Amino acid sequence: MILVGCGSAGKETLAMLLEQGKTDNIFFYDENKNSENLIFEKFKVIKKTSKLLDNLKIDNKFCVCIGNPRRRKKMYNKLIELGGSPNNVIWDKNLSISELSQNATIIQPGVHISYEVIIGKSCLIHNNTSIGHKTIIGDFVNIGPLCSLIGPCTIGNETYISAGSIILPNVTIGNNVYVKAGSIVNRDLKDFETF
Repeated sequence: MILVGCGSAGKETLAMLLEQGKTDNIFFYDENKNSENLIFEKFKVIKKTSKLLDNLKIDNKFCVCIGNPRRRKKMYNKLIELGGSPNNVIWDKNLSISELSQNATIIQPGVHISYEVIIGKSCLIHNNTSIGHKTIIGDFVNIGPLCSLIGPCTIGNETYISAGSIILPNVTIGNNVYVKAGSIVNRDLKDFETF
């Protein structure tokens, strides 16, 4: 599996895979020429697209481990264009009663997902977050740790919800919205709004 991005989100995602015993054929891809060459002194970081193409022939599964929603979208689209197959990384002891699509989403430990939840492409849902019933989460969304999305609610594409935020029922959040840490969102938010 290719983990795209070798920063904090990449290392946390690798740690989840290792803890679950999924150690076969993992490597990183990062376009930053100054990034490390090895993660945890063992896992190779590829920095050139030509080397990435070689590795995609061996295993084309990928997950984008980048916190910034716009950068995650850019890298997701690049891997799709190169023939990659999106693969989720989900902590296996989480509670989820919704069926989730295989779309390169990362769900960290302690996340609870209720029924009829829809999660878009390549989202990053941090630890100890609760997602209520009939919540719709768009593509490339980042939900920080300790958040509560009390369903039903709707979160637009490329939105960033910071740590400890609460989204109240029947709220619609637009695309590219930034919700500050610890916010209680009690009204609809327009595209590109900061709350």
